[in-house]
Amino acid sequence: MIKDRKLQRSEFIKFTGGLAFLLLGSKWLFADPTSAADLVSTAQKRQSYTLGLLKKLVTDIGPKPSGSKAYAKAARIVFQEMRRSMAKVNYDKYEFDNWEPIKWTNLLVGGQAIEAVPQKRGFGTSPQGINGIIAKRGTGFAILNEQNGDVLAYFSVNQYGKAIAGSGPGDLDKSVPVFGIGKQDIPLLDRSALNKLPAGISAEYHPLHKAPGINVIGQIPGKSKKEILVIAHLDTIFNTPGANDNTASVIVMLMLAHAASGRQNNHTLTFVASDSEEYVYEGAYHYAKGRIANNTIEDIRYVLNFDSLTYGPNLWINSKDQGVKDLIRDIHRDLKLQTTPIYSENDGFVMDSLPFRPSGAKALHANSRGYDEKTLPVYHRPDDTADKVPLDCVEIAFQVFDEFIRRIDKE
Repeated sequence: MIKDRKLQRSEFIKFTGGLAFLLLGSKWLFADPTSAADLVSTAQKRQSYTLGLLKKLVTDIGPKPSGSKAYAKAARIVFQEMRRSMAKVNYDKYEFDNWEPIKWTNLLVGGQAIEAVPQKRGFGTSPQGINGIIAKRGTGFAILNEQNGDVLAYFSVNQYGKAIAGSGPGDLDKSVPVFGIGKQDIPLLDRSALNKLPAGISAEYHPLHKAPGINVIGQIPGKSKKEILVIAHLDTIFNTPGANDNTASVIVMLMLAHAASGRQNNHTLTFVASDSEEYVYEGAYHYAKGRIANNTIEDIRYVLNFDSLTYGPNLWINSKDQGVKDLIRDIHRDLKLQTTPIYSENDGFVMDSLPFRPSGAKALHANSRGYDEKTLPVYHRPDDTADKVPLDCVEIAFQVFDEFIRRIDKE
């Protein structure tokens, strides 16, 4: 008969068969690779996992721009998901200065309202707004001062559909506010510019000093310190829940981590849910600077950057490494996938993978195409919701990159 007493720590370990456990705050948390791998062991389980996280990260939270409480909530969810399969998980925190739009109006041209969305990180107007005449400028439009012709505001055109957060040409003065407009309004604006119709708009911003940036980093130690780094950004634009850009890609990354945790890996595998990608990649830069400072950046042999993997079933692979592209081609053939990957000669060190160029690693940036008429119009839009994610694209991305990681791990 066992006496009623508290187990000592050493006895607890012995009693549980040597089960490894970790302390986080005041709670005992367990990383169970076997259980995590089982979460994604079949296509049906992967679909269920995807739908569950889309609800938590997209439907329940909504937009999660960098620096917001909503983003912090999403980061906590991803942290807990990483802890399912990885004992080594941490927040990589930093601070940054940002601008947040608080109120804006539509563009008024000749008394007619046209949807316009402020630049994702830009400058606002006075509360009274700005007024002038509409004019054609480059590939977009502008409001000009009628007296001297100065540009008072610039409007960039979304080539895929309705208005999105603008990002005008870099040669404009930084103090000029920039807005996005939709391609459907081009004919009206062309006529209005020809007739030099009056135009006006207003947008108010306030600065966010020392906004909190949070990357979530998880790692599966391998037999070697040689490293495969996978990164996908978790943040969204301020007015979109970002299901396709880029929450679904983060979910693919988490599933890859769970799958990899159930096997012995030669390489150390690092998974990064990055912040501030929508704001000049500040999260990825902060993490990369830390790796440079502690002299571990050169351990990275591969960088895989996932951004919008669910715009269609055809993965769009950007890499200058022919071996990387050949391997993706071979995997599609061997898995008998009925999709057509797209290959670009663009450097794989772009966007969130750009800060890792000093590693000397092989780089791959993956996007996708195929369901363009359905998925591209929701890019950076309020209707980029969970129901807009094509689940077959999630499955294709998982299969390809799970096999990709398996094969490069043998090198």
